[in-house]
Amino acid sequence: MKETLKKITNKLLTPANINRFWIIYYTVGVIGFALPATRELFQNLIGFSILISTVLMFWFHRPWNARFLGASALVLIGGIFIEAIGVNTGVVFGEYEYGSTLGPQIAETPILIGINWLMLVYIVWQLVQKIEVNGAGQLLIGATILVGYDLFLEPVAMETDMWNWAGQNVPHQNYIAWFVISLVFLSIFKLSGNRYENPVAPGLLAAQIAFFFLLNLIN
Repeated sequence: MKETLKKITNKLLTPANINRFWIIYYTVGVIGFALPATRELFQNLIGFSILISTVLMFWFHRPWNARFLGASALVLIGGIFIEAIGVNTGVVFGEYEYGSTLGPQIAETPILIGINWLMLVYIVWQLVQKIEVNGAGQLLIGATILVGYDLFLEPVAMETDMWNWAGQNVPHQNYIAWFVISLVFLSIFKLSGNRYENPVAPGLLAAQIAFFFLLNLIN
């Protein structure tokens, strides 16, 4: 039974299948959010989508070692910590509060927000580590990509009750904070010395950016 299950899993969970899954899954998501009749249902699935996307992505990660686990733990915990400071003080990103969409919270901060930071930093570091630039060039490019991602994300986040800004306006402070925090988290991955080639990670980022872009157009 165990061997049969393993064979089925190995047959289904291939990079090609998962990259196709990203396209289908996020396309269905766009349609679901666009239709008033299904919007609330799909809004309630946002937390599940973050979790399942992250799990499927890390299924293909190699190698699993202490350096990678340590760097990942620092980014995950650091993401929750900095967001908790931000949402409770308004000092980091500006004045905002989380809605109920992202699920269970610690100190008014969803646990999934740390997972989301880890997912994004992981993908972007894979992309920029291939760029041959001197010094901090990789980090600066990576932080810029992450801020660009957030530009597409913010309007959708407010529309779907992930979080809401005071006055419904995203402050410039938020993007500056994203850039600086991204630099720190990417530096953690860089200093850990991890190099990896996850075959499904770039496809996930592309699918999410397209998802947010299309929802912004619809809205």
